[in-house]
Amino acid sequence: MKEPLMSDKIGRPPADGPRLVMLRQLIGAPLLNPAGERLGRIEDLIVKLDEGGYPPVTGLKVRIGARDLFVGKELLDRLGPGEARLKGQTLNLGRFERRPGEVLLRQDVLDHHLVDVVAGRIIRSHDLAIGEINNSWRLVGVDRKARGVVERLVPASRRPQSQPIPILDWKDVQPFVGHVPTAKLLMPLQRLQRLHPAQIADLVEHASHVEGEEIIQAVEMDAELTADVFEELDTKHQLEFVQSLSDPEAADLLGRMAPDDAADLLQELDQKRRLPVLNLMPARQQHRLRLLLEYHPTSAGGMMSPEFVAVTRGTTANQALARVRSEDQVPHQLLTMVFVTEGDGKLIGSVPTVDLIRMDGATNLEDAEKLVTTSVDFSADLDEVTLTMADYNLTALAVTDVDDKLLGAISVDDLLEAILPREWRRRFEAGSDS
Repeated sequence: MKEPLMSDKIGRPPADGPRLVMLRQLIGAPLLNPAGERLGRIEDLIVKLDEGGYPPVTGLKVRIGARDLFVGKELLDRLGPGEARLKGQTLNLGRFERRPGEVLLRQDVLDHHLVDVVAGRIIRSHDLAIGEINNSWRLVGVDRKARGVVERLVPASRRPQSQPIPILDWKDVQPFVGHVPTAKLLMPLQRLQRLHPAQIADLVEHASHVEGEEIIQAVEMDAELTADVFEELDTKHQLEFVQSLSDPEAADLLGRMAPDDAADLLQELDQKRRLPVLNLMPARQQHRLRLLLEYHPTSAGGMMSPEFVAVTRGTTANQALARVRSEDQVPHQLLTMVFVTEGDGKLIGSVPTVDLIRMDGATNLEDAEKLVTTSVDFSADLDEVTLTMADYNLTALAVTDVDDKLLGAISVDDLLEAILPREWRRRFEAGSDS
């Protein structure tokens, strides 16, 4: 992870970065004419977030008398802790109005949530760092540490034993701008795509509903990523966002999710929506979900996935590896095991994929030295599944019917999801700073 910018004295040039001034040092500070006479006070700083990189400061919102005015950056001679000074005496006396793409840092960003797109967590902007880069003032970072009034406003040079202030680089941050009337910006999908779906789900769960909607709307531009994120969301948030989808949209989403996760979500829908949504899904997905819905959710049948790699007696190690390479529907957690059946589907056993790589390529799988012959019945409970997988050190376990025919497989990922308390599954890093 990139090291944060460090300001050893706020408003003074740090050793290896731009000269910084903090937003809280400017809000309420005087606007001065060239002679140093007070004309009014600074209400806000204005930036254009759609510029990319470090957003440029386009001007100030100032209060002069009873009017809010715009002071463009070209009129400023100096911007520093506790003041802004004009180059000349001329001001535009027209009332301040937002322009397209403009964001007010105090009103729209300060003390709001942001996304740290490197760490994959929600943070709060307790202050914002403005840096002078090539004679242009830009938004360069975020101070996410909550500080007392004196510590925030008094320059570090006047405080005893001052400590460097870590500033999170703005390039590693994405603000929520759905509430900004003139921003017309969405959370950029390409920045979220850097994160794992579980990290995105954590962000949604730790954000407010409006913020979560902004994340989900961005993710919805990638249908596969949306399905992956929904698989990681807790039930409360799944339902919260599925309710806003039409039945065809919900059917498309469920059709892209892993079958066991889709079945769990379908069962949570209002009863009047379940069948219409299910009937809108493609025949193959419908069949898989109907199969899973026959079993209790906490049984082996309810936990299993109907997507796995199975070959019949007589298949060689080389042929089995070719099947593993060609499968694009099977969850990657279940590509760790290849199941071997008779022609009628009766389970013979399973072979770990890593053992296939080490075997003589011409060896039939049923003759493998490390053939695993254990399985569980579809009615097995969580304790039996857990003990079986632990005893045999399995990453995937076969689930069979009363005739020992292979029905599905349970991955270690499915098992962990079932046995871990829900509150343990969300990483601490996703939580916001207070």
